[in-house]
Amino acid sequence: MEKPELVFSDLGVGKKFRTLTYPVTVDLVRTFIDVVGDDNPLYEKGLREGAIAPPGLAAIYARLSYLQDHVMPAGGVLAKQEFEFAAPIRVGDTLAVNAEVVESYVDEKARKRVTQLIHARNQKHEVVTTIRLSVIWPK
Repeated sequence: MEKPELVFSDLGVGKKFRTLTYPVTVDLVRTFIDVVGDDNPLYEKGLREGAIAPPGLAAIYARLSYLQDHVMPAGGVLAKQEFEFAAPIRVGDTLAVNAEVVESYVDEKARKRVTQLIHARNQKHEVVTTIRLSVIWPK
C-alpha cells in the first residue's frame, strides 16, 4: 500500500506522530560512515556494541520520526534545524523517537511553515537528542 502525502492541513499544533523505534546497529553505523565519508577514527574503531555512533544519525531518525506513515510532498524546504545532544548514542542502543508539531502557520508571504520538536530517548529512557526542525511545507 502506498503511503499518503503528509500535507499542511494535517500538521496542526499538537499533532503527535507514533513513536519511531530506531535500533543503532553495527551495519547501520557502517553504512552511515561509508555514505557520508566520515573517516573519524572514533567511529571507524567503534564498530562494536557500546561504541559511540556518529551524531549525524540524528538527521535520519528525525526525518523518519514523522514520515513513518507518510511521504513528504515534493518541493519542501528545510528552513532551519537545531540539534541538542544530551548524551552519546551508542552502537546497540534502541532509540524511541517522538515528533510533535509545535508551530504551524502561514507567513506573510503565504508560505506554509511547520516546526517540529523531536526527542530521542535510549532504552534507559534518557533523552539523548532534542531536534527542532523548521520546514516550509509544500502542500
